[in-house]
Amino acid sequence: MPQTAESLVEAIRDLIEVVRTADLSGADLRWATENINGITERLTPSIVPGVRMQHTLRFEKYAAERGTIDPDTVDDVAASGHLDPEEFFPYSPLVGRLNPIAPPVRMWRATAESAGEVHGEARFRSAYNGPPGSVHGGVIAATFDELLGATAVVNGLGAFTGTLKVVYRSLTPLEEKVELRAWVAGTERRKVFIEGELRHDRTLCATASGIFIRSEKLTGLPGAS
Repeated sequence: MPQTAESLVEAIRDLIEVVRTADLSGADLRWATENINGITERLTPSIVPGVRMQHTLRFEKYAAERGTIDPDTVDDVAASGHLDPEEFFPYSPLVGRLNPIAPPVRMWRATAESAGEVHGEARFRSAYNGPPGSVHGGVIAATFDELLGATAVVNGLGAFTGTLKVVYRSLTPLEEKVELRAWVAGTERRKVFIEGELRHDRTLCATASGIFIRSEKLTGLPGAS
């Protein structure tokens, strides 16, 4: 089976989980540290310099491609596309399949009957622990920021987060599948109002509402959330 960047990222996630949950007092930490440092040193020459983006590793190439796109049609392209959030945000800290700190959270465009919505699911491991047996509230807030921002993008309303309000209704359990849903509640000039919810089985764990601001320069850009 050929190895890919995705398989390496998943192996790193597994390592993080082991380190987070293991009693390392009797382990050979010198051996582990030397091996990890050796891997880091071996991979360091592959680092790509430049501006960091969730959408791409090579900013210069993306900027060049942007120059060939009519700014007035960017939102239409985003709204009519077929990419799910993890595909246009591959380096996201929440949904990025190429980012080892992403849980990852899966998000996708809803079916025709719920057109305009973004749905998702996640299973948060121990690295994201807050209260005993539960997900950290800050991680939940970050997940909502990504969910609501992605909802703006797939509706052709790419914007930056202006305000985000999260209401925690019950604890969100670790290691259990949770479901996400978000939708555009309305627009007003450059403001986009988006709402979302997180559930575990039938329990409503948290809700969110956000005001996203459409930038005159970055309107509709993937990653502008």
